[in-house]
Amino acid sequence: MRAGAWTPAQGSAYNKLALNYFYSNRYFGPTPTGFEDFTNLNLTYYGEYGLLDALTVFGSIPLQRLTQTQNGRTIDTYGVGDTDLGLRYRVLAEPFVLSGQFIFKMPYFYDANDSLPLGNGQEDFDFRVLAGKSFGLFGYGGVEAAYRYRVGPPADEFRYLVEYGLDVTAALYGRIKLDGIAGLNNGEDSVDVSGNPTLANQFDLGKLEFTGGYKLTDRWWTEFTVTPNLYGSNTLRGVNFQFAAVYVF
Repeated sequence: MRAGAWTPAQGSAYNKLALNYFYSNRYFGPTPTGFEDFTNLNLTYYGEYGLLDALTVFGSIPLQRLTQTQNGRTIDTYGVGDTDLGLRYRVLAEPFVLSGQFIFKMPYFYDANDSLPLGNGQEDFDFRVLAGKSFGLFGYGGVEAAYRYRVGPPADEFRYLVEYGLDVTAALYGRIKLDGIAGLNNGEDSVDVSGNPTLANQFDLGKLEFTGGYKLTDRWWTEFTVTPNLYGSNTLRGVNFQFAAVYVF
């Protein structure tokens, strides 16, 4: 298994390079006057490495270009966005997999004072519990729950995820995820003041992810993912499209 609570064996790795395109021209709730559209085009690397059979180090780094049109004026920003570094430790393998996870979000590679910043400039600390169960020929399922502590004005968050995946054939597989964020209303201000409509200090968001993948070889896979923003408040509606190449060893 290469998902959720599972950890790769010692010395093995999962590498994913993904091209993402997100577009939105409206909000959940009233759309602010003058807002026309927003795009996020990014190339993101995500990797996992098994330090031990039960201990995994992982991280991601995005190279982004954001574009926003408001009141007939278009602005854009590009560079390296928020970078994640984390550890996952498996505490139980049977009768289901149970793991604990920690993520540190590093906002050190961009200017949070840009007119359209790549991030909010705040460190985040994510503490997560993950559980997974294999159903044999009927695939696997997983659930996750997390508390994300956000330094500074942004509200802390409760994060949750439900996942199901299935090998359709020896080479073809699919998965579906419900990925959610619930703001905890303890931030300084619920209004986006950064210029980036995805960076409100307080927001709620639920996304539904559909992925189809094909194993070109045992080590090389390719994936296509469509992720609509399904529900939320104080953030954008929209859809993300992703093309990815995966290499495992």
